[in-house]
Parts: sequence; C-alpha cells; structure tokens
Amino acid sequence: MRREKRQCGSVAEMRMRGAGGQTAQGRGAEGQRETPVPARPALTALTALTALSALTAGCGGAGGPAGPSVRDSAGVRIVEYAAWAPQPLAWRIGDQPLVEIGALEGDDAYQFEQVQSARRLRDGRIVVANGGSQEIRFFDATGRHLLTVGREGEGPGEFRGLGLAEVLPGDSVAAYDWSLRRVSVYAPDGTFVRSFPLDFSAGAPVPVGSFPDGGWLTSRSFVFGVGDPGTAVVQDTNALLVFDPTGTLTDSIGRFPSYQYYLRTEGSSAMAVSLPFGLFSDAAVAGNGFYAGYAGAFAITRYARDGAPDLVIRAARDPRPVTQADVAALKDERLEDAPPEMRPGIERLYADMPVPATFPAFGDLNVDAEGRLWVADYRAPDEEQTTWTVFDAQGTLLGTIRTPPGLTVMEIGTDYLLGTWTDDLDVPYVRLYRLTRAAQ
Repeated sequence: MRREKRQCGSVAEMRMRGAGGQTAQGRGAEGQRETPVPARPALTALTALTALSALTAGCGGAGGPAGPSVRDSAGVRIVEYAAWAPQPLAWRIGDQPLVEIGALEGDDAYQFEQVQSARRLRDGRIVVANGGSQEIRFFDATGRHLLTVGREGEGPGEFRGLGLAEVLPGDSVAAYDWSLRRVSVYAPDGTFVRSFPLDFSAGAPVPVGSFPDGGWLTSRSFVFGVGDPGTAVVQDTNALLVFDPTGTLTDSIGRFPSYQYYLRTEGSSAMAVSLPFGLFSDAAVAGNGFYAGYAGAFAITRYARDGAPDLVIRAARDPRPVTQADVAALKDERLEDAPPEMRPGIERLYADMPVPATFPAFGDLNVDAEGRLWVADYRAPDEEQTTWTVFDAQGTLLGTIRTPPGLTVMEIGTDYLLGTWTDDLDVPYVRLYRLTRAAQ
C-alpha cells in the first residue's frame, strides 16, 4: 500500500509494497467496479482511523519529542507530538556496503530485474526474489551465489508473478505469486516443501507481509469505474485481508484509502495515472500485528491481527509545499523513462493535471527486527537520500536517521540494512550495510 514510482500513461493499476519494501502488483479491471469484501461490522479500518483521529484532536499540551501528550482511551495508547523537532539518532550506517551483489554482465545469477524482496537468514545468507526471472536466489554471507530455485511456470515451485518472499521462523522461505494467488514454501536449503492458494475469489490479493506463524496480511484494491466524460481526481480503497498459514481468509480489516489518480474519460474508454505527489495509505507487519496510516496527515495506528487498534502516533508537522521545480523534476523523470511515442501524451497530462499544494505527510512505513517503527519522509524527485523517523513500540520518538543515497530499504535487522540500489546505467544491485546502534 505504498507510494511508488509510476509511468504516466498506464491504465489504472494498484501497486503495494510490503514491510520490507518489495514490490508486488495486482491489476483491477479498467472501467469496472469490483464487488467489495464486506468488512467486519464491529470495526473497519476507516472507522477506526476516523474515531481515533477525533479522540486525539484535542490532545495538545507541552508536546515536543521529549514530552509528547500521552493518554489511554478504551485501551488504546494515544501519543501525540504537538511540536516537532526530532534529533538525529545516535546510530550509524556504514558509508560503504558490507556486501554488494549484482553485475552488468556475466553470470545470470548476479543480474537482477524487478527485485521484489531481499531478506537475510540467521546464518547470514541473503535470499533475493527476482521477479524478472521468476526466481529465488540464495547467496552466502559474502554475496557469492549458492543456488537458484523457482522458474517461470505453474508447476510446483514455479511462478507466474513472483512477489514478496519472506523468511519464516526456522529460516524457511515463503514466496507469494500474485498471478497464481498462491504461496510456495522452501526449506532453508532451498528444497521445495509445499504450496497453498490464498482462498479469495474477488481478485488477486497483494501481500503486505507474513506473520510469525506463516499467516499473511494482504491488501486488495477496488478500482474506481469509468464516469462521465471529462477529467477528475479519483480515489478508491484497499481492503486489508488476513489469511492463516493454510491460506484460509480469516478476517477482513475493512478499507483504507487507496492512491489518488487522475482519471480522463472519453466515450467508453478511460485512462488513469497516479496523481503527482498524491495521497495514499501504507501498512507494515509488526510481529503478530501491523501498522497502517493514511498520508494525508502524520497519524499512524498499530493494530492487532484481528484489526483492533492499540496505539496511535500523531505529530503536528507543517506540510512541505510542492514547488514548480518539483513538478518539473517529476515530469522530466517520467519523460526520460517513457518510450518516445508516449512522451507527447505525458506532456499533455502534465499540462492538464492538478497538482497538490503540499507533499504527503510521510512516505514508506517499515518495522525493524526489534519492533521499532520507521517512518520515511516523502522524498521529492531530486532527493537521493531518505530521512526516517524512528519510534519504539510505545510510540516514543527515538530520533531520525538518513539511509544511504539511492537505497531502497527492504529489511532492517538488528545490526544491518538490506536493500536495492541502482547505478547510473540502471543496473540494480542488492546491498547490505552495517547498522551500529547506540546503547539503549
């Protein structure tokens, strides 16, 4: 349920990234509204967020990183920062990667395309889900290729749409196929063990992350339909779904706002592209629960696995204005990535599309190995580094930290960062950095 770089000119498409930042994709039917999954009557995500926002609206006070307003409301811990001046964390990320895996030419095992996730096993091995080849690749702690499992196909251990691969307790690897809607499980040595479908008939769920017992939290987009001729900014919803370790749907956690899109309807056809700097929701698994928030404000809620909230973190942060230079930089980026025949259409779109006055309140959400919440600042097009604000499990602000330039963070361990980085030739690499924490 995350912000992601998009190509202008594509049809309506929902992309969600899981707790580690990997990419998976589901596509809704253009021009159709799909039947939604009914949310539990006792709680929906939007209802919970609205109620909790109302509860915290008057929680001002001393504020500031050292003294937030904290109170309990019906078992929900509400932490609100009325002033915002977080200090840098006394943690350090290495200047150079400890391990770098990737190559422009040579052995195919080191050439990546559409990396969906990267995870580290307890013995230091690194597992990479490479969507371009439908393969899961195992590397040793130094980055040397050990073995590859999976390939394109529909048989046991094969993939049509390899997405998120997660490491389960015991170092088994569970990989989701969003096209076949199934999870394939591999032993720590790469041996295929079993597979099971996610039991959901209303389209393909997209994984957010796995729970410790092997269950899954996924999202499912419900796409807006074609309206009257003309243009409009539209926004629909994502449902969060919980599946048990056998793939059985056990809960629907209600609806969260989806991405904002710019929709152009002409006759019976329509085209939707992501609105520049538009709003969105994001979620990240945290142990046996998850965090979720809507980027219209800095307000993030932690939920138990059944959707019951137990923590709200809010901060009064001044919205950052979007400038004409920001819009021009994003347009140039999309023009550079687009085929020549699409560029005139992109130029017209940017001449017509409304642009928000301010950036979203945050970017990605992530959770580290010790349960801390990392909240990324929304990164402007010309910014190479991401600033993260880190909170402990009680909602206490610990400080901020900047990750290495160009790094897309996929996993935050106790003493490392693992992610992807792309060079000037658009060659992707998997990188591991040392993370040194101050004594707690």
